[in-house]
Amino acid sequence: MPIRQMLKSSLLAGIAVMLVMMTALAQDVQKIVAIVNDEIISGYDLDQRIALTIMLSGFPDTRETRQQLVNPTVARLIDDRLKLQEADRFNITISDEQVLEAVAYLERTNDMEPGQINRMLQQNNIDIDTMLTQVRANLIWNRLIQQRIVPRITISDEEVEAVQKRLENNKGKSEYLLSEIYLPVESNTPEGQVREAVADLVSQLRSGASFQRAAAQFSQGATAASGGSIGWVLADEVPPEIGAVLPDLRPGQVSDPVRTADGYYILMVQQERKILDTNADDVVLDITQIIVPGGAGDTGGSETQEKLANTISNFIDNCKQVPDLLRELNSPDSGSIGKVRLGDMPDNIKAILKDMKPGEVSAPYQDDNLYRIFVVCDRNDPQARSNDPEEIRREIMLRRAENRARGYLQDIHNAATIETR
Repeated sequence: MPIRQMLKSSLLAGIAVMLVMMTALAQDVQKIVAIVNDEIISGYDLDQRIALTIMLSGFPDTRETRQQLVNPTVARLIDDRLKLQEADRFNITISDEQVLEAVAYLERTNDMEPGQINRMLQQNNIDIDTMLTQVRANLIWNRLIQQRIVPRITISDEEVEAVQKRLENNKGKSEYLLSEIYLPVESNTPEGQVREAVADLVSQLRSGASFQRAAAQFSQGATAASGGSIGWVLADEVPPEIGAVLPDLRPGQVSDPVRTADGYYILMVQQERKILDTNADDVVLDITQIIVPGGAGDTGGSETQEKLANTISNFIDNCKQVPDLLRELNSPDSGSIGKVRLGDMPDNIKAILKDMKPGEVSAPYQDDNLYRIFVVCDRNDPQARSNDPEEIRREIMLRRAENRARGYLQDIHNAATIETR
């Protein structure tokens, strides 16, 4: 075959492939997934949001995963469209600069480099508008809540005092820093579909997907914008079905699906603390020790050894300096002890460490024929629920706003004309 004819055939084949791709894309764009108050959500919108969810959540990009994501993603797209429409109704807007700032904040909180999300979008062939629209919907919903719900919430001094009294009555009980993913069971959605979607989501989370990102993508509760974080709760402050599972959840563990009267919840306890009760022995310190050994045959600290120990103690002012020092100091027993609970240390060492803060260095401590110097690299004090009235007032405000926001979105749903296909 002549070269000219070969090139012509190749070109025609390439054009044919492009036409097929363009036709498929056009069909996808024209396909209607849902109509929300006369606004169309297309198949292209759905495919792009699913791709974004997979990218951000770390789910495997398989046909099965994409199929599992269809129903919850359609629900989120409808929610976002309703939120944007409601904002238009009250002339509430979010600037492009605010949207970009929110994306930059997302990068910082996920240890990403500036611009990394944009590069990831390009690598995965995701339209940046898909990301920006989702971020805008979350920001605008928060502003709606701040302007239309929060100003109407009043918290009396009597309510605060009642919480303080309840805290006193519950002193020493466990309290949980809780995160949720909430999927409602609505009359127009078969419960089996929701249950299957929740089970699949639990499986993905237990395989390593980010709970925070999954909550932001899937949860239909008011806490989605904050990665599903509810805040600190007692087991008896939440629905009994949820409260019953909290004592058995270890920090970071994902619960089985929990069915309540309004839908399904996936829960994760981030931390646990005691109410109005701290135990100093539960302080956890990350410690490095420097040992200044004595000379051969020494039975006690020599004057030279003591001077060296004091010089080292005065010279070191943070943990970053220790590795270089240890390379110069002939002391194989020196180095990181790691994270230790204060209550597990000997009493004499506990007395030295109990008030030390990160970066602080102890005075040399003579231990037979050597000197020990302790450097605190990090400190984690046990948390206790405070009965500070302003903190209580903020917590009541947050919880009440979240509950009313959930009802507000449901009211918008009920008043809307929504058709899914």
